[in-house]
Amino acid sequence: MKLQLALDTPDLTRELDLAGKVAAHVDLIEAGTPLLIREGIRVVRELRRRHRGRPIVADIKVIDAGEPIAELAFAAGATVVTVLASASDDVIERVVKSAKRYDGQVMADSLGVPDIAERARQLRALGVDSLCINRRGVKRAKTREERIGMIEELLEKMDLPVYLAGGIDVPELTALRALPLAGVIVGAAIAEAPSPVEIAKKMRTILDTK
Repeated sequence: MKLQLALDTPDLTRELDLAGKVAAHVDLIEAGTPLLIREGIRVVRELRRRHRGRPIVADIKVIDAGEPIAELAFAAGATVVTVLASASDDVIERVVKSAKRYDGQVMADSLGVPDIAERARQLRALGVDSLCINRRGVKRAKTREERIGMIEELLEKMDLPVYLAGGIDVPELTALRALPLAGVIVGAAIAEAPSPVEIAKKMRTILDTK
């Protein structure tokens, strides 16, 4: 299971500093949507320059146009570009086309999709590489155990590798590590910790423990 660091605030200086401190303990570094909106595609370029050994995710959440937007991110050095799973098939195909040109990957965000399992099958056929699901979208769960069970049931229906996002902290990660997830996306639990490095190290240890 991979650990993806989400740089989610629109403060470029702060986020570049955070990435520099914890990069050694994460697998992927994500330029979050608020950061990209404020600072533009130069964020991707700067992360690529500073972290050549780490895949860079551009969380653009493409919904329109497709290829021209994805092209900007891949050309700047992104390894992965996100697209909304609710986007039209044509838009998604255009993003996939751009990814192939740069030997990149496409992650679909399941936000707003009512039947995630069915859409995952369609996305796979369109050439999408992975799916992001927000754990906060797993409703009706009253306890962590119940939520983990519901996530596990959902994963059994998936035709794509799944990255889980949304408020994942150390206790949650400990419970999630046994599930067949491709990765977890963590932002605030690392960024807002008194010691981001210590939390990143702890999460790395949890994921690396057999």
